[in-house]
Amino acid sequence: MDRRGAAWAGIVLLFVGLYVGIPAFGLLIDRLAGVPVLPDVVRGSGAPVVALGATGLLWSIALFVRVGRGTPNPAFPPRSLVTTGPFAWTRNPIIGSHFLILVGMALLFGSPSAILVTVLLGVPARSLVLHEEKTLESRFGEAYRAYRARVPRWIPRPPRRPTG
Repeated sequence: MDRRGAAWAGIVLLFVGLYVGIPAFGLLIDRLAGVPVLPDVVRGSGAPVVALGATGLLWSIALFVRVGRGTPNPAFPPRSLVTTGPFAWTRNPIIGSHFLILVGMALLFGSPSAILVTVLLGVPARSLVLHEEKTLESRFGEAYRAYRARVPRWIPRPPRRPTG
């Protein structure tokens, strides 16, 4: 398997681990702790949250492939800095999309513990992002610093129009 194929295989394994493991672990914690399943009205809100997250994730990955000529896996990263699409709104649309998908799945399964586990994953995700930002700055220099100055790290914001 070539390097690109191995990078994609790693991504698939990560996605399976996230999207099977987190809900299953949350449901296990719920069962062992006697936590009740969320009400049906709350569970019904999960599908649109998953759909929003999946849309953002697929769009972001497509841009990494098409514009960046790479993968979301650091083993075969984009060769070009991607700043369009959801990357114009937030510097981390892939992590944000994963968060939405996992919260949506937790809602669908009715698992309060899966929601909690997803939120707690924000701690290692932040460390990963801090490391990634240093790597991007060393790879792309001033282009990344300018991008970082105008686009928020987490909370999406519509792109600013140039003034002048």
